[in-house]
Amino acid sequence: MHICIEGAPFLFIERLSMHFAIEKEVLVRALRDVTNAVATRVVQPILSNVLIKTEDDTTLYFTATDLDLAIKARCSGIVYTQGEITLPGKKLLEIIAKLPNKVVTFQINKETSETTVSCERSKFTMTGLPAEDFPNLVDSKSAEGLLMPSDVLRRSIVQTSFAAANYDMSNILGGVYLLLENDRFESTATDGSRLSHRSEELKVAAQTAQEHDRELEGNVQTATLEKPVHFKAIVPARACTELVKLLEAKVQSEVRIAVVSGQITFQTENNFLSSRLISGDYPRYQELFPTEFKYLAKFDRETVVSAIERVAVMSDERTHLIKLHFESETLQITSNTPDVGRAQEEVPVQFDGQVIDVAVNVRYVLDVLQRLTTSEVALEMTGPLKPLIFRGVNDTNFKYLLMPVQSK
Repeated sequence: MHICIEGAPFLFIERLSMHFAIEKEVLVRALRDVTNAVATRVVQPILSNVLIKTEDDTTLYFTATDLDLAIKARCSGIVYTQGEITLPGKKLLEIIAKLPNKVVTFQINKETSETTVSCERSKFTMTGLPAEDFPNLVDSKSAEGLLMPSDVLRRSIVQTSFAAANYDMSNILGGVYLLLENDRFESTATDGSRLSHRSEELKVAAQTAQEHDRELEGNVQTATLEKPVHFKAIVPARACTELVKLLEAKVQSEVRIAVVSGQITFQTENNFLSSRLISGDYPRYQELFPTEFKYLAKFDRETVVSAIERVAVMSDERTHLIKLHFESETLQITSNTPDVGRAQEEVPVQFDGQVIDVAVNVRYVLDVLQRLTTSEVALEMTGPLKPLIFRGVNDTNFKYLLMPVQSK
């Protein structure tokens, strides 16, 4: 029996346990999605592999996990013989990325797990491991779930996860705190020096067949509760970073979120991500935000970002310190590195209050300004050593708290 793909014949051999073909570009996208979850420190060899499994004549699944994080991608191909196999993830991606943009064919020997990867005149042989040794992923289908618009979730994660601590991923400060309570969804992250918080008001409704294809009403996004759901979860920042990649790489309408067995799962039409949760009680962050302020500055976001980036060149490489001087309708930004030099820029602002000077970590300021989507930013202050609050003008859902530093 001969099978032809774009004119190229492939001989079907009885001992093959799996045989499929897939477009190179489709395969690369799937592998890039999942290989970020393969184990970097391999305790079990199977954890450095990607599970490849067929579902029907046109559907394949690629899965990787390091036991803390798991990512699954669904894509289309031509399946001649059903089966499953695990192959070294990073090496497979490296091979596929260098192949021509044509159809890639996989043929697997069921007795030896030897896999032949072919594309036009290129041919590679890889040794796999049995699929039955691959860890099982958490099953969240029976768990209570929330269907959320993907753009709402992505925006919430993007505007908060950067503020999580990167020095200890197992600590609660190394995670993003997600809270669902009635019609409010909150995302919060802090490393102790800054805190980023976004709250979304959701129009919560019981799911019906008619609502599945509903249209959004006004500016209020719709979340569909399969059952009444309330959850609190501290998700590792690494998992949030990978989730954002999945949501921006493809056009997704909804994400199903569920918490089960100490893990949180996010599922779209073509992707699945699960992550262990960080245990512990998250800080009572709402009490940290001042209830009033004495100084208010409003400025054009892009203008200030450009000025800060230029001044940052001369900031001390150890402290990353810049000084902000607000007076009248002007913001003066300065930096200084002893024995190297100093920089100064002035930008126009709308300022209400007496003259004030604050010193801040330049990276912490740029982090928030580069992630805001509004053209104008409001900065609220109560004193030179009191918390600074950044908000997007006309965006009441987001706020960012930054602690100034004491300068000489």
